[in-house]
Amino acid sequence: MQYLVTANEMKTCDRNTSEHFGVPSIVLMERAALAVAARIGEWKRALHTSRAFNVLIVSGHGGNGGDGIAIGRILHQHGYRVQIALVCDKDSNPDTVLQKKCAAAYGIPMDTFSNVRATKSQMEWDIIVDAVLGIGCTHDIEGEYGEAIMYINECKKLKDESTLVVSVDMPSGIDTDTGSVHQLAVKADMTITFNFAKMGQLLYPGTEYCGQLFVEDVGITVDGFMGNLPEYFFFDEGPEDLLPRRVGYGNKGTFGKVLVIAGNDMVSGACLLSSKAAFHSGAGMVKVFTTPATAEVIKQSIPEAMFSCYANIETDDNINKIKNILVEDLKWASAVVIGPGLGTGMVAKAIFSIVLENYDGFLVADADALNLLAEDKELSQLARKYTESEDKLLVLTPHVAEFARLYNAAFGDEQSEPASVYDIKENILKWPQVLADHYSCVVICKDARSVVAGGGKKQMYINISGNSGMATAGSGDVLAGILGALSSRKLGGFQTACIATFIHGLAGNRAASRVGEYYMTASDIIKELANVLPEK
Repeated sequence: MQYLVTANEMKTCDRNTSEHFGVPSIVLMERAALAVAARIGEWKRALHTSRAFNVLIVSGHGGNGGDGIAIGRILHQHGYRVQIALVCDKDSNPDTVLQKKCAAAYGIPMDTFSNVRATKSQMEWDIIVDAVLGIGCTHDIEGEYGEAIMYINECKKLKDESTLVVSVDMPSGIDTDTGSVHQLAVKADMTITFNFAKMGQLLYPGTEYCGQLFVEDVGITVDGFMGNLPEYFFFDEGPEDLLPRRVGYGNKGTFGKVLVIAGNDMVSGACLLSSKAAFHSGAGMVKVFTTPATAEVIKQSIPEAMFSCYANIETDDNINKIKNILVEDLKWASAVVIGPGLGTGMVAKAIFSIVLENYDGFLVADADALNLLAEDKELSQLARKYTESEDKLLVLTPHVAEFARLYNAAFGDEQSEPASVYDIKENILKWPQVLADHYSCVVICKDARSVVAGGGKKQMYINISGNSGMATAGSGDVLAGILGALSSRKLGGFQTACIATFIHGLAGNRAASRVGEYYMTASDIIKELANVLPEK
């Protein structure tokens, strides 16, 4: 697990490292500069050339600019031909002033950005170091800052992409907290940041401006947060480090009995994908509660599955028959997945009501179950009541459109107008927590960067695995099945949801590597679970 930090969190941690723990800020600056210079050195060595490279350091007046000047000095000492260009050269912080004096003492050419632009050819630079704004960008770029960013990007284009653009801490023009572009932004080949990844480096569109991201240790640790740990985190370890080992003496019941309530007479694929994903994620047993037509389809692909079938007839007598069968299946199940392809008619609503009123375990509500929650106040009230018991865990898995419907249903009376998908995307770092608190449940808001929130939790998970190829029919059904299976590991609803989302994305990445993002399907994701999950 690694923390993701905002600009203020990083500045606070940095300041506490110096002021409370006594590590001089100039020492941290030197360590940062050494780390960046080392990465540049690795890049050059990979080219197998001994010629001296021309380096342009585009430096602002703040701490990020001081980093850049120190990088220029270190590269100069290693034989690079360095030119420092100062953007808006006004009063700098003390460390940056000291770095200017050091660079001048070494005789490194240093001039204003405007003079460098006027006197030097854009074709001259082999390496450009963007040290203009770092994590300090909070508004649209204009004036000389904007000119400097455009100049860096133009230099890159003029040399057929052969120039290396390195951003220090954050590409200038990217919002550190949201990843949004402040009108203009440097398009870097690599970004070297320090000790903690920043929100904007992993969120879209900012992540696409960072190039290859390196998080380097310069001596700033979690101690600097003084107990106020960051709100967001992500996983960078492997699934084998996140999941407990399977017990060697277990039986099929030990590893989870997943009841998949899904499918209808017209839709069978979603049910098939969820059930197969549950089996391929380690579930010991999977039972499918569905209509006879869907059961016949699934039997051809999953001979290991068990079945209970019901008629999709909207009569009280049939609903009572369904209840009698379903209540017994709920007693059997250690986890329930409900919703994929279920439909939203009277029978589907009755089934969901029976589950909420009679089940007392790990419940995953996906797809049509979410639509039913958004449409029906009685079901919504049952869902809120469901989580009043500590033994019951509810996980909601909406994509952003489903989330909008759920959010509007829950808070519509408090809003001047309904929240749109755009609103959800703009508030994806906050609103999942609001909905999770409303239902006292776990919410996985699925998007390019999925967010997991738990009711009453102080921290949220941001998933960085996955790719655009996973935006395909059935991908969410696969995640629902993974969740049902991993619930047997007894990690709690929130942790299970975080790990399942991460593993789902890792399998998607493997599938994309094998068949490509254009070609991959949800079935390809299931196939790759074997290469992602630990062997034991």
